[in-house]
Amino acid sequence: LRVGILSSGDEVVPPNEIPRPGQVRDINSYSLGAVVQQHGGVARYYGIVPDRYELLRDGIKKALSECDIVVVTAGSSVSTRDMTAPVIQELGQPGVLVHGINIRPGKPTIFAVCDGKPVIGLPGNPVSALVIASLFMGTIMDHMLGVKSNPLHKVNARLKSNLSFVAGRENWIPVQVTQTENGLVAEPVFFKSSLIFSLVRANGLAYIPTEYVEINAGDDIQVLLL
Repeated sequence: LRVGILSSGDEVVPPNEIPRPGQVRDINSYSLGAVVQQHGGVARYYGIVPDRYELLRDGIKKALSECDIVVVTAGSSVSTRDMTAPVIQELGQPGVLVHGINIRPGKPTIFAVCDGKPVIGLPGNPVSALVIASLFMGTIMDHMLGVKSNPLHKVNARLKSNLSFVAGRENWIPVQVTQTENGLVAEPVFFKSSLIFSLVRANGLAYIPTEYVEINAGDDIQVLLL
């Protein structure tokens, strides 16, 4: 499968440039490309698109004409500069199917189909984008290839620290899983979704169902290994 990847945003610059104040390097293209390759696809990079409706439309349209799946990062939220959803809606039927999922991090995710091709709009924050890609990209690619998806590889572990949550949203928390004499232990890696180095120490994502508002140290949890 050919997966086209676009990053959007006036503040995003290539990795080889030194960011000026208010700018960030394009991390998402390469982290998402690694996810695509992990699942047997070929990543095609379409660069960084400024916050201009016509440029974003032309970029996604070109990627759709050359690829089987298109992934766009940033522009999926609800500010005046977030144009991904209306652009996708314009480029094919049925258009946007889902805009916003009950998950943290990654709530402003878009799932769409444009004339038979999946289009995914991911949050711009690197941790959010990588978490959503880890949860959904493999399943989408397997479905398109007509192969049976393997279930997400989860293990049971004991939580090392207390955690609290806002009720009503599914949470995926980066954790570092280690083997001890008494089994697996998961230590939370406290993070901001804008900082990719939050995941450097993590080798798993702890799954916290929507009904939980707190979990105590020593409780058993499920962890998706990365």
